[in-house]
Amino acid sequence: MEERSDIRGKLVFLETFGCQMNDSDSERMLGILKGINFARTDDPGSADLILINTCTVRDKAEQKVYSTLGRYKELKKARPGLIIGVGGCVAQQQGEKLLKRAPHLDIVFGPHNVHRLRELLLEADSGQRVVATRLTETIDAGEYGVTESASGEKAYISIMRGCNNFCSYCIVPYTRGREVSRQSSDILAEIEGVARGGVREVTLLGQNVNSYGASGGGDVSFPELLRMVCRVDGIKRVRFMTSHPKDIGSELIELFGHEKKLCRHLHLPVQSGSDKVLEKMGRGYTSSGYLSKIARIKAL
Repeated sequence: MEERSDIRGKLVFLETFGCQMNDSDSERMLGILKGINFARTDDPGSADLILINTCTVRDKAEQKVYSTLGRYKELKKARPGLIIGVGGCVAQQQGEKLLKRAPHLDIVFGPHNVHRLRELLLEADSGQRVVATRLTETIDAGEYGVTESASGEKAYISIMRGCNNFCSYCIVPYTRGREVSRQSSDILAEIEGVARGGVREVTLLGQNVNSYGASGGGDVSFPELLRMVCRVDGIKRVRFMTSHPKDIGSELIELFGHEKKLCRHLHLPVQSGSDKVLEKMGRGYTSSGYLSKIARIKAL
């Protein structure tokens, strides 16, 4: 489909719910849109495109999306050319149901389809209502190559997506798919790019960064990737999240004592202090094992 010149030079209003992964996905959306001359606005009333990046971890997340969409119904009625899209985990979970519930909605796209936003926008601009929720088992090099929207001194860098843990309470493996890692060369190229743009601190993101490279895609271990990132010129501080307690090994712990650029900060979830509850949750560790790792980290 040919690109229409009348979608250029317009404004986008983007609302993001949820975790740092969604923040990172929203940055990618803004980077893609910047490439076709969309500028961000804080006023939905002046926007030509409204995007809602959703999270389904919290209770009643779906209802929150419909409530948010409802606020923009009158804007769509007043300006039929306005395009409204819903991305993220609620979009992945609900798919075409969202279009049926919200007739003024134009685009529904899941986390694996963020890189297709430009294409989806062109389809919607031609009058189509679009659903893109296909999950893929691989990551193409071009999917995470957008760095234009990186600003300030900090940037989030996705190093993998999906999760293989299937904790009893969590929907992530179903909305973000199975675990797959990016190639280290692609990750480093993105970090080098944002560093040239002035970024001095990067946070590596994944549902479980500790298992980077364990289930396909990645070509090095997570500790080795951290060492490589710490060697990038211009980067002064390195962080990562989220860490799964069961996958924090000795090599990773020891890095906190050796790598000066690795911030003395660890994002580590605490679900319960009860081994019985942890077992029911499918977490794969005990409270004593958790505390033991914390003690080793604190000692460094």
